[in-house]
Amino acid sequence: MTKSKREPKERDICRSNHYQHLILEAICSHDMMEAFSNHDSISHRLNPFEYDEELAELEEQLRVEFWRVVGETLTERQKIVIQLYSEGKTQMEIAKELGVNQSSITKCLHGNCDYSNSKRVYGGSIKKIKKIIETDEKILSILDKIRDLRNEKW
Repeated sequence: MTKSKREPKERDICRSNHYQHLILEAICSHDMMEAFSNHDSISHRLNPFEYDEELAELEEQLRVEFWRVVGETLTERQKIVIQLYSEGKTQMEIAKELGVNQSSITKCLHGNCDYSNSKRVYGGSIKKIKKIIETDEKILSILDKIRDLRNEKW
């Protein structure tokens, strides 16, 4: 007598089977891994811009121009907040360091919302910087050079 296979019921089927992927590990010797040069590596193929002297120079020029815009357009308080924010500090850390509420830092960065005027947002240093960068000839020129350089290499 042979046993028949039971058909799986809907409750037996795991929903995660539809979206989870199986991962297979393969063991490779160190010598085998050393056989691939950096130019043949997956990392190099995924990121052909790992290091390029001209690209690094353009990025440095862009940083200089960004800080020029910050220095010329923002208030002293906004400059301090942007500087601390660019160092990777959270809004809470900045607020604690400056002795203000976190909401003050949010308003400094993103502006204030006027709910009585159909939720119109006004102010905000990030918005101000973006607006100026969109029309700044030096920054646009640098961004064009970076784009052209990347298009050549890609």
